[in-house]
Amino acid sequence: MENRRRITDRRKGIDRRASPRRGSDIICSPSWPEQRAQYITRYLFWALGLAYFNLGELPRTSDWLSIEAVNIGLALYGLLVSFFMWHARRKIASPPRWRAAMWVDLVTVSFAVMADPVVLSPGFLAYIMVILGNGMRYGLRFFAEAVVGSFFLVMLILALRFPDYYNAISLNSVFFPLIGAIIVLYTYSLAAGLEKARKQLEVERNIDDLTGLLNRRAFYEKAQHLFRSLEKNGDSLVVLFADLDRFKAINDTQGHHIGDRVLSAIAKMVATSVRASDVVARYGGDEFVLILPGTDLDRGTVVAKRLQSALADWSKNNGINLSFSIGMGEAPRHGDDVKSVIERVDKAMYQSKLAHGRGGIQPVDQTLKA
Repeated sequence: MENRRRITDRRKGIDRRASPRRGSDIICSPSWPEQRAQYITRYLFWALGLAYFNLGELPRTSDWLSIEAVNIGLALYGLLVSFFMWHARRKIASPPRWRAAMWVDLVTVSFAVMADPVVLSPGFLAYIMVILGNGMRYGLRFFAEAVVGSFFLVMLILALRFPDYYNAISLNSVFFPLIGAIIVLYTYSLAAGLEKARKQLEVERNIDDLTGLLNRRAFYEKAQHLFRSLEKNGDSLVVLFADLDRFKAINDTQGHHIGDRVLSAIAKMVATSVRASDVVARYGGDEFVLILPGTDLDRGTVVAKRLQSALADWSKNNGINLSFSIGMGEAPRHGDDVKSVIERVDKAMYQSKLAHGRGGIQPVDQTLKA
């Protein structure tokens, strides 16, 4: 049963480098001031649309839509933008809202182009604004979705208004969409380069160079998120603090270059011994820290024993005498925030060394909780 669990929980070490974003198509989360600027821009275009169709001697609409329908449509757009802005003020990161607002933009632009009697409507430029505004703020996935959505909506408009456009087609009018397409493609290539650089920067910022695990800073970021979620779902998690016994002797006798290889190998062994949902980090030197969400002390003890067994097998195969001394605590039982639990688990690990020598497992003593 233990072997079966170990195989089920195992995955490649590179996947262990958990990211807070979604896969390779990173979804960015702009700040409230950035999103507020986007909504102000929407209000500006909304006001321009109202002025464009209503100012002048006669209302400017095509045979497809009356001025009353246009004003109702624009009023509905203004209400939706106001709702999205209200929601954004209360919840900054909301991909469903970002997507809904983007599609409301696209549909409203299409509505305005259908209502415009001018064949080369300035509304076509608004498609580019929607594409750039969403793609540059929220990442390539939104950029691509806006491009595809704009393309199909433009094709639908061309099909519905084919008689109008057919009679007005000229060589000059062909250059209008071509220039727009070139702008979009060029901007996409720039955004792709920025996205790649941002992804690489995030990896370098979060990952320990030697072991490929999360570094301490990234560990605390993920840990704080997991601890906050405990308050919402009433679940528990276990924190393991593993110190590598006798590692200093390797550096002293064989050199730091050998010690680095040993640390790298053991880090991969640790990463492949736990679940994909667990958080593994190099805390510093020869110390590793793990967070096991949805786990209690009993199941955490099983994981701790699994790590010790895996290290014993590795040590035997490589002719190196190493072991793990492990401290272990459960949240919220032993603390409500990551720093206090880490402090108690660290003390438990040293108590393990005092009580059991090397290679022990020590849960946090209840008396340690303030």
